[in-house]
Amino acid sequence: MIATLKERAARFLVKRSAPGGEFSQRNFASIFSKTYSFLILMPAKESDFRFVFPILDYLREQRKNVVVMTYDFRVSLLQPYFKTNAIEHGLKDETQLKLPSKKLLDKLSSMRFDVIIDSNRDEILYYSYVAKSLNAHVKIGFVRSDADKYFNLQVINKQNDPETSYKNLIDCLKMFQGL
Repeated sequence: MIATLKERAARFLVKRSAPGGEFSQRNFASIFSKTYSFLILMPAKESDFRFVFPILDYLREQRKNVVVMTYDFRVSLLQPYFKTNAIEHGLKDETQLKLPSKKLLDKLSSMRFDVIIDSNRDEILYYSYVAKSLNAHVKIGFVRSDADKYFNLQVINKQNDPETSYKNLIDCLKMFQGL
């Protein structure tokens, strides 16, 4: 019962307090070639975690600056190249409502990101709040309820097949690369 009340309160705070709101119309034709800095919010689900590695490799091949945000106990699973730019978070970085702490948001806000990619296929309010709170030109996430409030580019999510969902995300990035 208390957990449900905390989740409702957190959802209310996310809707009310985070900046953002409406996205302006944007032409994505050459957005990928004009961006350099990416923040990748890694999946909270352990079964999805390794499916994001091809996306990280693709961005590295394209010479993009990639910063990965994940749980502190999962940083060791990242490839060595991405460990150095990883932002880890743990229990100390959560409020009582399971939202990111002000200290973590201030740290992320001090960095400049052109693109934020939330690689969680299910809604994780913690990561949605991070995506909504940061000022980036492009915010990419999977189609889910209320995704319009957080992302200006959404990718189709195959609930039963995570591999296909992440392949769709890579294909989407490739599509906007050379137009």
